Amino acid sequence: MSTNAATWFYSTPEANVFLITERLNGTFWQARIAGLYWRCTHPQSPFAAEGYWADEVLELKWVPNQWLTLRVPQSLDVDLLVDAVSRRILGITPVLTYGDLLGNIVYEWHVDGGQQRWREIQGMPEFVRPRRLGKRGR
Repeated sequence: MSTNAATWFYSTPEANVFLITERLNGTFWQARIAGLYWRCTHPQSPFAAEGYWADEVLELKWVPNQWLTLRVPQSLDVDLLVDAVSRRILGITPVLTYGDLLGNIVYEWHVDGGQQRWREIQGMPEFVRPRRLGKRGR
């Protein structure tokens, strides 16, 4: 089955763990991100999945056609992954990044550009070194 972000991000997928898992993996593998396996952990909005890359666990959360967050351990070099999600999967650039209190790096993509989200996180200590990443590009 050929799949892309239209089947799980740009439209609301069925509340089925198996189908969401298959769609995520198909999308990422088709985008040439081999070695990363996703498992859906929450099949309702906000949807969530755990990704397994070697010995590391990543986290993906999203509300269809609104926003997506990718949380990765700081030990991973994720530039290629973030670029692939931006260019080959979602077709939009991430709008902000920050660290969390557990030492992870978080990237956020927002269909609306993320200005409201940027205002929400200002001054909150659980968002370590927040940074805007550029303008929304679709």
